Order: sequence, then C-alpha cells, then structure tokens
Amino acid sequence: MSLTSQEIPRRRILFVSRNMTGESLRHARAIKSLAGVCLLGIAEQLPDDREQVFKEVACVSDAQDSNQLIAAACELAQKHGELNRIVTTHELLLESVARACEALGLQGLSESTVRRVLDKSRLKSILERAGISTARDRLLTSREDGWRFVEEVSFPIVLKPLGGSGGLATWRIRTVEQLELALELMRPSTEKPVLAEQYVNGQELCIDTITIANEPRFYSICCYRPSILDALEDPAIQWTCVMPREIAGDRYSDFTQQGLAAVRALSVGNAMTHMEGFLVDGGIRFCDATLRPAGARIGPMLAFAYDIDPYFAWARAAVDGCFDGPWERKYAVGTIFLRGMGSGLVKEVHGIETVKSEIGKSMVDTRLPRVGAVKSVTYTGDGYITVRDPETRAVESALDLIARTVRITYSHTEPSAPAGEAAREQWEKRLRYFDEQLYRPAWEVEA
Repeated sequence: MSLTSQEIPRRRILFVSRNMTGESLRHARAIKSLAGVCLLGIAEQLPDDREQVFKEVACVSDAQDSNQLIAAACELAQKHGELNRIVTTHELLLESVARACEALGLQGLSESTVRRVLDKSRLKSILERAGISTARDRLLTSREDGWRFVEEVSFPIVLKPLGGSGGLATWRIRTVEQLELALELMRPSTEKPVLAEQYVNGQELCIDTITIANEPRFYSICCYRPSILDALEDPAIQWTCVMPREIAGDRYSDFTQQGLAAVRALSVGNAMTHMEGFLVDGGIRFCDATLRPAGARIGPMLAFAYDIDPYFAWARAAVDGCFDGPWERKYAVGTIFLRGMGSGLVKEVHGIETVKSEIGKSMVDTRLPRVGAVKSVTYTGDGYITVRDPETRAVESALDLIARTVRITYSHTEPSAPAGEAAREQWEKRLRYFDEQLYRPAWEVEA
C-alpha cells in the first residue's frame, strides 16, 4: 500500500545554484512539488520570490567553494532540522556539491562519480576501457605537447578545457597560426592541462538518459544541425537541434547501444545524463558527457515530444531515485537558435510574421531576441523558436524555413577588428566568457 503525502516523512532537500532564476528555479519548484519535501536553498544571489519556493535560502559568495556550502548547510540544518540531500543542476557546482554531501554524510552523487564524468580525460579513459570508441586524444601540459600531438595526428585537431560546458573554449585548429594562438591563450600547464583531440567529422548527436541505480531507464536522441563547432565558428549559422520522433530504428541503433553502455560504465547512480558524439565513417566517436539535465532547450523539447514535465522527471530521479515511465514519444521537436552577423546590440528582428503565417500552428515555444540586448557570444544566440509535428520531416522543413526567413540586425554591422585580428579578438572573448562563467543563454540572463 502506497503512503499518502501526509504520511510521508518530511524531507529537507537543499538545492544549490548560483542564481535562482530561469531553469534553476524551475528545477527548484519541481523538487518542492515532491511528496514530503521541505525545500531549502543556497545561492550567490537571493531570489526575489524565494519565500514562495524555499523555506529559506542561504547566501554565499562562491558556490563552487565546498567549505562555504558546508558552513551554509550546517547553519540551515540547525534552523530547520537534519538535511537529507543536497542537489544541483549546475555543471560547475556538481563537484562542490558532491564534496559537501560526502563531508556531511548525505546521500547523492559522489565526488569520484562527478570527476570521472566531467573530467574529459578520465571520461574517455573509462569509455575506452569499456570498448566504447572516442577520438584519439592527448593531455597537454605544455606548448610542446601540443606541437607533438599535431605531428602525430596532423591538422585539424580540437583543443578544449578538461571541464566545463558551453563549447566557448573549444576550438578547431586547422593551421600553425591557429595552434600558436590557441596555445598562447590557453597556456596549458600541469596545474591547468588542456585536452587535445583528433578532429572528428560526422553527424553530431546527443543521447540523454534518466538512470536509476546505474541502469538507464529512459533515453532520447537529438541531432545537431550543423555541429556545435561549425556554429561556433560561423555566427551567420542559426544552429538547430532536432529531436526525431522515431529513434528505435537502424539509423541510431549503434549510437544508442554504445551511449547506454557508456552510461552503465560510468556508474552514475540516480541521475540525468547528457552525452555527445558523432556518427562517422566506420563507427561512433563519443566526446563529452555531463551529469545534469541537458542545455540548449533539450529539457523543454522533451516536454513537447512526450507531453511530460522534464523538471519533475529530474527531481524524481535525483531526489526520489525513481522514474515514472515508460513514456511515448508522440512528436518530433526541433529548436532553432536565432542570431546573425554583426556585433553590439540587437537592433531589429525581421521575418517573424512571415514565419507565423507559414508554420504558426507548429510553433510551440518562442523567445524572440530582445531589441536593445547585447548580442550573445554563444551558438544558442539571442532567442529561439521551437516547433513540433508528428512527422520529423515536417519539423526539419519548418526549421529550414525559419533559418531562411528570420534575420537579426545589430547596432554594428562591421567586424569589430580587422580580418587579421578577428580570430584573436573572438577567441579572447570566448575564453573570457568561459573563465568568468558569463555564457548563460540570453533568455536565462534576462530572467
């Protein structure tokens, strides 16, 4: 016999985020909706409506400092009673939260689990031992390591930090000049190593899972059009993410089987995972993974594809250790991220009325670029349009129409630097935004 919500013992769940806005706030509300939960929070900025969502929110100066989290958690426990669990959906906070959980003897993701997934070098070693293919790589601790790797595999290569997300500090290196610039900016060392990979050319995909007790209970496939690196390099590209309706056929079978095997090899416990890889001639190559709900609007796209609440699904897995499926994939869903050439502030958005007249019935979620906002540096641009349809081809056609029709103009139409200096300026800006964690999507910043 199942217990009623009144009979379930009160649980004190602590949710950690830098800012309790946007997606973070939606996940917090999902935790609060679980049976028997008293929701507490830790953040660097106190939310305006915290009294409506949280019993109390403690403020810290740096949520990546596990000592600050431990001190704040102990203070909250003294006021409200013994804590049961600490959770977060912020990738850069996963390790500090895991460290705090272990120090306080609470259940949750362990520090070793977080490190083996988020540290790209450890991740690839585990996958290779499990027989799962990844791109050839080398850990760089000096400029000389970079040159030696190029001598072994030749151009192009990819350079990326060992941790972090968003792609801003990931660069495709095609020439000697680009390698010199990247090594100068990234400064690989034993204290701050850089991962070099042989470039993989193919269809980029991701697999998202809900895993309970180390076993994937749900998975979803998305197709990136084009690859994230292509979109990062060309600001004229309005990048799209497509969630095809049919994912059980031969086209995705190898990617799915290896992706699920990879999740099992990582032993992530109760979690949502997001993993990216490529379909290439001769097989599959995986490159990245994380232990959180996916970005790039994939969570809301799951809601439209399955008619479910993805935030509640994450809370059920991370807090309750449960999955409420199986679910039926009722629709194909796609999102296009709106941006264009130029710099400065968003000036005008053209073509929206034409798009509405053509495919308005398919548009299920829209956030247009806000006039006057500073142009985003990310491939997720300044806004988005999400469409759905029972047919995958109809979704792809709708996204193509939007890409051809919608145009964004900015206050500055010319490059902000001469052609010879453009790469340095762009890479310096991307690296600064990555280091300072300023790469939240435009709609999240404004939230």
